[in-house]
Amino acid sequence: MSFIKKNIKKAFRVFTGCKILYKTNWYKSMFIDINHETYPDNVWYRKHDERNYDVVNLGSSGGKWAFDYSDLNVKAMNWAQQPQTLLEDYNLLRHFHSILKKDGYVLITIMPFTGLNKKTGLMDAMKYVKFDIQGEPIQPYMFKEAQRYATYPILFKKPAVKALIKYLLGKDKKIGVPTETQLDYNPMTLAELEADAKRWIDGWKRQFGISDFDAPLTKENEEGREYRIKLMQTLIDFCTERGYKPVYVIPPVTEHLTKYYTSKFEETYIYGYLKKVERNVHMLDYSKDTTFKSDDLYFNSFFLNKKGRKLFTERVLSDLNIGHNFINELLN
Repeated sequence: MSFIKKNIKKAFRVFTGCKILYKTNWYKSMFIDINHETYPDNVWYRKHDERNYDVVNLGSSGGKWAFDYSDLNVKAMNWAQQPQTLLEDYNLLRHFHSILKKDGYVLITIMPFTGLNKKTGLMDAMKYVKFDIQGEPIQPYMFKEAQRYATYPILFKKPAVKALIKYLLGKDKKIGVPTETQLDYNPMTLAELEADAKRWIDGWKRQFGISDFDAPLTKENEEGREYRIKLMQTLIDFCTERGYKPVYVIPPVTEHLTKYYTSKFEETYIYGYLKKVERNVHMLDYSKDTTFKSDDLYFNSFFLNKKGRKLFTERVLSDLNIGHNFINELLN
């Protein structure tokens, strides 16, 4: 980059307020793991000596709010984000898999529409921009645009201007983890849970162009299914070729949501998809497990709360005998 061009860009960032926007909590909140404490990229490796992890889990929001390894006797990382597609799962694994020990577990969170393909947008791509990686970006199809917006956040227009004004007025509040996710009870009433479940169902129908869950897949969803089958095959083959153990994990949800899941729906969107992947993968299916029936284990109709995540994570580790194996390694 020429000296003149470099200084023009620098002046533009100063003139448009980008230099100040970099300091705002609004800007910082766009990037998950901005300090690289969750993903073992080059920044993480410069701070940590740990290797040979037992478990990593992939997934979208269902995985993000299903697993909590804190205070457990296991070396594990939760790489699920909200939202996150199977392509991003695969790219995260490709970039960071070396943290795993041989025979380490890769938990692949399976949600109702894992087998359908939808790309995420600009704000979702922003999450991965700050990773110190080499090669293909985590979210390749929006990466360049995300980089541009990260460099010139004033391009967000109204939200950027609002964030700038708040910062200058001293009203720039830190954006933390939503408080409801950290509860050990469900804050919703029965009526609210019913309404929340219906919002999820209606939202999925709009997102994937589905009018009837029991109807055959649309042409667009059939094409998306074929892509996701090949992508899942690639992900699983990547694991097995390197000596890792892939496991399908279907987390529980409340009965307010599962009452919409007919047997036809489950076969079409979940089990039928996994069968077509045609890989011999161990599956842990907790979708009908009565241990997780209580609404008090969730913070809405869909996601496990702090208490629920602990209970679920301990159960998964127990079912895989991961804690037992870890203790044996320490004793030997």
